[in-house]
Amino acid sequence: MTEKPVARRHHYLPQSYLAMFTDSAKKDGRFFVLDVETNTTFFTSPKNVAVEKDFNRIDVEGYPPDFIENAFSPLEQAAADAIATTVKEGKFPSDENYSSILHLIGLIAVRNPFFRQSFNAAREHSARVVADLLVSDEKIWKNYIEKARREGEVISKDITFQEFKEFVDSGAYDVEFHPQGNLRVELKTFEKMLPILHERWWSLITTPPEGPEFICSDHPLTLYYKNSKSGPIGLGTRETELFFPLTNRAGFYGTFEEPLKEVVTARPKNVAIMNSRIAFNARRQLYSRTNSFLVWKNGEIWQKELHI
Repeated sequence: MTEKPVARRHHYLPQSYLAMFTDSAKKDGRFFVLDVETNTTFFTSPKNVAVEKDFNRIDVEGYPPDFIENAFSPLEQAAADAIATTVKEGKFPSDENYSSILHLIGLIAVRNPFFRQSFNAAREHSARVVADLLVSDEKIWKNYIEKARREGEVISKDITFQEFKEFVDSGAYDVEFHPQGNLRVELKTFEKMLPILHERWWSLITTPPEGPEFICSDHPLTLYYKNSKSGPIGLGTRETELFFPLTNRAGFYGTFEEPLKEVVTARPKNVAIMNSRIAFNARRQLYSRTNSFLVWKNGEIWQKELHI
């Protein structure tokens, strides 16, 4: 029997989710992609976007490196099915589908390269602070080395305190983090975040039958203060609006303050506002079923044209 090859291309946005914004609503469908840095456009399928090599890789004895990547697939497909059913029925999702959609929102919020880069930057800063502390006094360094060896760490006896100090003081080193460690933190964060998502009141926002449509991005979850308030913001922050595009025709909108209508048909202005938020929140790319979409700019509706 031929062994299944190990998956190396890992999508941080599920293809089954991105398919909702293609011309066929299927994984092999295609959509317009706007590179927000170069302002260039191309036409492709979900397979070729929102993907990084070995993003969910693990190195654990007894498990293949793509075990976690494959483990996410049933959850992602359940969410895609829940979205499709919800949009087809045109009503607020059932409890099971509602839960699947919030699981997808939570996973996308924490399992993306932008969150990981920010978190790793903080971890690297902490690691450099610890390294500076270790070389501040030879006794501290010796105590740390002895403790590490007792706990099974292999540390060469050829390394002297002075050599280590010169290395740290130079600052000419990189701190690398394995995806496995990142995944551990991200999944713990997801567990804490999910109940907070359930605390919000949610509404299914649909677009008018004649359009316009919602777009998507490589960082589609948008969070904004109500009434132009400003300051630090997080998914648990009150007086905030959280919007997540489900398909080109529907989105999920949540707040904490009061119950919302379960289903709302958005006016073109509201679609344009949400599209502007999605576009502003994009890190690298925007995705659109059509080669034009509406945005809100300077208090007016603008039509953004994409040219290949």
